[in-house]
Amino acid sequence: MIYKSYQDLSDAIRRNLWKIPQDVDIIVGIPRSGMIAALMVAELLGRRCASLDDFLDGNIMSCGDRQTLLGRGRPGKVLVIDDTVNTGAAIVRARKMLVTTTGPYDILFGCVFARGRDAKALVNIWLEDIYVPGERWYLYEWNIMHHHAHKTQAMMWDIDGVLCQDPPSERDTKAYEYYLEHAVPMVVPTTPIGAIVTYRLEKYRDITERWLERHGIQYNDLIMFQADSREERNATSYPGRYKAHQYKKSDWATLFVESDREQAARICELSGKPVFCYEDGKMYLKCP
Repeated sequence: MIYKSYQDLSDAIRRNLWKIPQDVDIIVGIPRSGMIAALMVAELLGRRCASLDDFLDGNIMSCGDRQTLLGRGRPGKVLVIDDTVNTGAAIVRARKMLVTTTGPYDILFGCVFARGRDAKALVNIWLEDIYVPGERWYLYEWNIMHHHAHKTQAMMWDIDGVLCQDPPSERDTKAYEYYLEHAVPMVVPTTPIGAIVTYRLEKYRDITERWLERHGIQYNDLIMFQADSREERNATSYPGRYKAHQYKKSDWATLFVESDREQAARICELSGKPVFCYEDGKMYLKCP
């Protein structure tokens, strides 16, 4: 698995800023994730920035204001950038859209992360090649929670602290049950999850399923702790060990999304499999 965080993206841009010509006047981001890279580059270079759609409409951002872009009376060099290029589908679409653009602009295409020789051939500027022969999983912090279904269905997710806010103490039964019914959503994935694994007791299945349905969260399986009481559960296991056991025995699961950094490290250690931690944005890969 190849994983890149926001910090990795920022570091790659700063390390390779010299590859971007100094006479680039405008940085244009390909929505959505390309806008993250575009804004980082624009801030570092002190250049103006626009989304692809805004550029086509003749508007850019400059010090928080929107100014007319086209017809400024002088040529400008434009860098159209995406975060990653693999097949190049987004770059190809951007090229087609820019065919109708008016104005004397020298347009370059670029990306931060290119995945191999074919990807690099599609752009004028690439900052780093991250291709690894035989590797199929490339994950990025900025879209890991809303990935293609074929990847999210190979994931297990925690619920408390990821899908919704963390709960109050279970010792206050009334407050805890109110929380289960009315928990505030946090991340609502846009594609189905392979399984949700929670330390919640099995007796709360109905209320948990109602909450998931109400908020449109799709999943193949909901795995809850099989015990009659929290005292029985806490005497026989703890969250990290329980989740690691479920993860390790599920051959289809290739990534666990966990809310807590300590549990994430423990799940990785006990399962020997990758864990993404929502709390710190870190991918736990190298386990003792």
